[in-house]
Amino acid sequence: MAKNNSQTLFLHTDKKQSNMAEKNRSYYFLIGYCLILIMIGFLSEPVTTLWAGMTRILTSPSNLLTDYIELGTFGSAFVNSGLLTLISVLLAKKEKIPINGPMIAALFTVSGCSFFGKNLYNSIPIIIGGLCYAKIVKKPFSQFIVVSLFGSALSPIISYLTFGISLPLVQSIPLGCFVGVFIGLILPPLASHVLTFHQGFSLYNVGFTSGLIAMMFTGILRMFGWKIEGKNLVSTAYHTKLLFFLLFLFLLMFFVGFVVNHFSLKGMKEISKTSGKLITDFISIAGIGATMMNMALMGLLLVGYTQLSHSTLNGPIVGAILSAVGFSAFGNHILNSLPLLVSVFFTAQFSSVFAVDQTTVVIAGIFATGLAPIAGFYGIIFGLIAGFLHMSLVTNVSYLHGGLNLYNNGFSTGFVAAVMVPLLDNILQIRKVKQHARKRQS
Repeated sequence: MAKNNSQTLFLHTDKKQSNMAEKNRSYYFLIGYCLILIMIGFLSEPVTTLWAGMTRILTSPSNLLTDYIELGTFGSAFVNSGLLTLISVLLAKKEKIPINGPMIAALFTVSGCSFFGKNLYNSIPIIIGGLCYAKIVKKPFSQFIVVSLFGSALSPIISYLTFGISLPLVQSIPLGCFVGVFIGLILPPLASHVLTFHQGFSLYNVGFTSGLIAMMFTGILRMFGWKIEGKNLVSTAYHTKLLFFLLFLFLLMFFVGFVVNHFSLKGMKEISKTSGKLITDFISIAGIGATMMNMALMGLLLVGYTQLSHSTLNGPIVGAILSAVGFSAFGNHILNSLPLLVSVFFTAQFSSVFAVDQTTVVIAGIFATGLAPIAGFYGIIFGLIAGFLHMSLVTNVSYLHGGLNLYNNGFSTGFVAAVMVPLLDNILQIRKVKQHARKRQS
């Protein structure tokens, strides 16, 4: 008996050590990614140029679309993304949170949106608000950190209140920070409730929640006479550099995933069979190696989409790709995402308003993959319809929040899913009733 107990204890300890090693390895991969971004930034230009660019980034209103590569510099945009993501990774490590699909999606979204709206100043207050909420409800912050990281979609509200309404800094900085903490406080309860609105068929749940909050703030500010309008500041001079960066990153990611997966494609089939509906964690389904390979393949698909569209890569497009790649650990794979890309591409081709190479259209195509669960669950035809509806809606909802919600596409996908899913469920129910009636007759 003692021998059996000893053997069980040994196996339990061995498994615990293996899980700990897996957890630490995932953190090392993420930290390595952050260091690559920071290194690219520092090697791109002199420190004085980089610092001047960082200053412009930190003091910008930052509402959509503000390309930090154009506003700041190429290097400062990469350093901003790397530093903000690194802080987020270290915060998650401090809270001893296991790296899973939702966490990877949150971290890559932070990284991606740090190319066109998030920075060290405007993101921290929202995370502090999440910490305060955890204290108030007397629960560990680890339960809310993912929502807080996603919630930095509302960072432009803080920057706009600080630098965009012509108040003295002694008033605008406390105002911006106070509103940021307040946003961080209300996000967790709202996000959990809003999930029922689209029933998990939009991957960007916090994006939709953030859109509702930004819409309310924008309405209040406009009521008192402040004009809030979107921007269209994008770079055009760094297409080749950004293309090489993305190809290098995704090829490296696939190779590392292949090695971690013991030089096999095991798990990829399991990933491709999922609908992607929230909550689908590919790491728990197939492991970190297969998940990294899936992320890399999705990244290469999205880069291919931008080249087919003949678009010029810039900060917002790169940010959109990185964000969607993050969700490739949490719902997206090629089979459920491709119908959305095809739909947006052809919708833009036949539209008299949109150009297929336009930055906002390309971003709409990339983020339309947030509706991938519809294609995965209901089929390709309904995925194509979802992409068409998203393209028709996304450029209109931006007025509601004035660019103060970085996840404008997440706002749109929430509406599309909320309209389509009840109708599709009703159609399926009618079909089941008819099939059941036929069986009874036969």
